[in-house]
Amino acid sequence: MTNPRVERDASTGRPIFLAPHRRARPMHTVPGKDGKEQCPFCPGAESQTPPEVDAVRLDGSRPDTPGWVVRAFENRFPASSAHEVIAEGPAHTPRPAALDAPTWRHVLPVWRRRIAHVEAQPGIAHAFLFKNVGREAGASIAHNHSQLLGMPELPPRLRAELDEDRRTGGHVHHELKDAERDDRIVAAGSRFAVFTPRHPKFGHETWLAPFDPADDFDAGSDDGELAELFVAVFRAIDAALDRPPFNVWLHRVPSTPFHWHFECQPRTGFLAGLELGADAYINSHDGRDGARRLREALRS
Repeated sequence: MTNPRVERDASTGRPIFLAPHRRARPMHTVPGKDGKEQCPFCPGAESQTPPEVDAVRLDGSRPDTPGWVVRAFENRFPASSAHEVIAEGPAHTPRPAALDAPTWRHVLPVWRRRIAHVEAQPGIAHAFLFKNVGREAGASIAHNHSQLLGMPELPPRLRAELDEDRRTGGHVHHELKDAERDDRIVAAGSRFAVFTPRHPKFGHETWLAPFDPADDFDAGSDDGELAELFVAVFRAIDAALDRPPFNVWLHRVPSTPFHWHFECQPRTGFLAGLELGADAYINSHDGRDGARRLREALRS
């Protein structure tokens, strides 16, 4: 099997993860089927994945057996020298909204431990955490899960965000403060808020961030509140947009002051010529409209 490697886009210098063996990965997100029969991420199918590297087991069960709530293992078809899967919740469900707050509270420390582990490996500068929900968003396994990809350098998008953060004195902080004034808060607690950016790239783009720009995701803070807000944003998206495919990713910069945040992008539009060719976006929904629709869905 050819090992994955990182090359460069000839026109922009952006990283391209070359992993031809990923063509062999199973595709269980077939329209009209739930993928449960063959799911390698369900309890009882632990032998179909690489050995677990981390787990939450409330019953004291042995590794690589049923009894887990959260389970992490290496990706069988890696795109990088460090590529892990975190299966979230033992019940077979493709929708994150189906997981309750206690489950998300167990997930968060596993994410942090795996990020720390991946970033401690030689040649890895950044561990990028992301979630694909639905076939159209890139998911090949229907069971709810996230992925963690080790990268040799900070991704270009995050480098650009870090530059913008320094130029503006905190772009996420300003967006959040503006969202409070501009009726773009979807849900909030005392430490964190779910809100829509003022100028979303695509319709119903939604962020989750701490109010305090100095909050350290790696150290952890109030996971109970954070878990409740995950439930809120995922349920709002499912209710407002009829269970769309979507992607979620975490933006954090290791060992650098940066206002970390999650971004959630429903896939209700298309990447077309302008988006792919110019890295620019056309959007017919502003942030206030998106926030209003998501809030209404939460109330219903």
